[in-house]
Amino acid sequence: MWNNNLAFKEELSRVITSAGNHRCIRAVLVATRDREYAMNLVKEITVYCKQHLYHFTVACRRRYRTDHLSFETSGVGSQDPAELLRRVMEIKGGGVIIIEDLAPCLKDQTGDRNARVQLSLMLSSDTIIDEGIVLVFIEPPESESLLPGILDDQFNKIDVPMPRVNELETIASKEIAVASHKNGKKIDVTNIKVWGRRLADGLVGLTHTGARNALRDVLSKNPADFELAEKTLIERKANQLSRELSMNILNNSNAEIPIGLDCLYEYLSINKEIIGVSRPDRAKGILLLGPPGTGKTMLAKAIGKIVNLPVVEFRISALMNSLLGETERRFEQAFAVFDAMAPVVIFIDEIEKAFGEQGGENDGGTMMRCTGRLLTWLSDSPSPNFIVATANNVKRMGEIGMTMTRRGRFDRAFLVDVPSRKARIDMLTNWLKPHIKDMDEVAQRLSEKTEHFSGADLKGVVDDARSRARYMKESLGLKHLECEVERNRLRVEAIYGEFRKLRDFARLFAEPAGYEGE
Repeated sequence: MWNNNLAFKEELSRVITSAGNHRCIRAVLVATRDREYAMNLVKEITVYCKQHLYHFTVACRRRYRTDHLSFETSGVGSQDPAELLRRVMEIKGGGVIIIEDLAPCLKDQTGDRNARVQLSLMLSSDTIIDEGIVLVFIEPPESESLLPGILDDQFNKIDVPMPRVNELETIASKEIAVASHKNGKKIDVTNIKVWGRRLADGLVGLTHTGARNALRDVLSKNPADFELAEKTLIERKANQLSRELSMNILNNSNAEIPIGLDCLYEYLSINKEIIGVSRPDRAKGILLLGPPGTGKTMLAKAIGKIVNLPVVEFRISALMNSLLGETERRFEQAFAVFDAMAPVVIFIDEIEKAFGEQGGENDGGTMMRCTGRLLTWLSDSPSPNFIVATANNVKRMGEIGMTMTRRGRFDRAFLVDVPSRKARIDMLTNWLKPHIKDMDEVAQRLSEKTEHFSGADLKGVVDDARSRARYMKESLGLKHLECEVERNRLRVEAIYGEFRKLRDFARLFAEPAGYEGE
């Protein structure tokens, strides 16, 4: 697939020229979620190539008038897809014909056999016509799977990418200028550029047409209140990403690297300059192996703060859908949105959930296809995003688990385990400082009794001990803390034992996130 508008224009121009030179019919599949923008691109290229442009639908046939810059009706359409294709052969002088919503009719087994045969005859090298014709099928991205296998290689497939930030800035600046003019305000070019840049951040993830319409909506009531427009766009964007693609934009303003992860912090400090940048040696991401409660989510937020990038949580399991093809469609849409949002930190918690129960009888191979697509995306995505993925279930990852730790998908794999004694002392000292005078001694003694406690477990001990002391109307002391430690010990030891295999795996395929033996 082609991944920018220049490549789109060049490829379609080549196909148009080739069809004319060889006096044949060619087919192009344009995959897009933005019909209007795709139509405009095709119009622009067709006019540039000095070709006639037509638009065929079941309702009517239209011809584009360059003198009026609009389509005019030239005939009736047809409910019969084969008949609609036959009408193409009536065109004199060649040209480009846009056809919409026909891919489902071409699908093997469930589609229209006559339509498949008709298209096969038209695309045959034996079919010689007076002037070249290019059929442009404008369809949603998932429609590629609907093409008949026998004709798949005869389609040039071109993707219309989501707009990048610089394109959204242009759209935003234009709409701000229009709103200012309608409101009778003086157009300040510098101010328009500043607000165009700010509003563009709230449009990332939308199509060209969607971004334009969203801007017009938020500027309609008060065209001069750009701060309100910015706030509204950010809220709409967060709601849309969560609702449609199971993404959350995490607040990392107060995030800090969890105590005890010095090796990981050192890696981030060394590689900070190559995170979130477009260069061949850019950092792709890290895989964090470890049991729950060891600060992996907090760490993802902290990484975003360190490299000054927003953090987007990607909940893979929430993308799964029972409708045939819907899961793959949502995965592809999510990848396209991430490309448009770049650069960001992408946080994928429990990535092994994407590998569970592959090839089950009831999923039609969906999990296997999605897993393969996810692995390809991790390896080959050119976007300067930095991925932070976590995993705590080696068994569920299966054989794929080892491939996840190799270079190419992630730069490094780290074991984020329960804190060392030194880290426990530092954590307890930090949390006890406001509440206990002899906190150093208490932290030392408590650290000896909490060997297998995670950071979350320790924080829970402190919080619960404070609550108990407050209920008893006593000052927080060691006895309250030790009581909570003993109350949680069996649970903590049981959980620690559950992840023994994960630690064995990580010792072979990962490196410790903190210095061991402290």
